[in-house]
Amino acid sequence: MQPNLQRLIERYQQGERMFHGWDLTGCDLSHLELPEIDLSYSSLKEACLIGTDLEWAILRDVNLTKANLTHAHLHRANLRRANLTTATLQRADLRAADLSGATIINTVFAESNLWGAVAPDGLTPLHTN
Repeated sequence: MQPNLQRLIERYQQGERMFHGWDLTGCDLSHLELPEIDLSYSSLKEACLIGTDLEWAILRDVNLTKANLTHAHLHRANLRRANLTTATLQRADLRAADLSGATIINTVFAESNLWGAVAPDGLTPLHTN
């Protein structure tokens, strides 16, 4: 396990929730329970977040380029200005998530629950065609 990831898990278990600017590039966070975590300004580029619980998480300005968030729980997550370029959010729970200002180029949302999710323009509901 990478040192940053191990420290994050230990500190999260001790009750800490704010982890601004952490470099978790390429880390495997799959199936972790991290509700309400604040990873603003962090790098999760190419990270594996399959099945990770990120309900109410603050992921503002996070780099999620090429990250795998298949089956991730992002209900009410704050993804404002997040970079989701080529990220996979297949079958993810994005109910009421805020993607205002997010970059969603070649992002996969197949079979995701987008009910009430806010699109990058900050005004309209997020839809996939």
